[in-house]
Amino acid sequence: MKRHYVDPISVSAAFAHLGEKEQALAWLQKAFDARAEGLVYIKIDPAFDDLRSDTRFQDLLRRVGLPQ
Repeated sequence: MKRHYVDPISVSAAFAHLGEKEQALAWLQKAFDARAEGLVYIKIDPAFDDLRSDTRFQDLLRRVGLPQ
């Protein structure tokens, strides 16, 4: 069976677009755990606009080292 890398930030963005906030945040946590490079862009990526007010998203920004 062939395995392919799936970018957790892209999966999170897809869930965010679908309005699946819990899944979007769960996949952002997976991205953090995997040290995904793209996390540095989540503060400005419009895909995550609906998550910005969530305290879990704000905590993730802090843990990534992005000022709020």
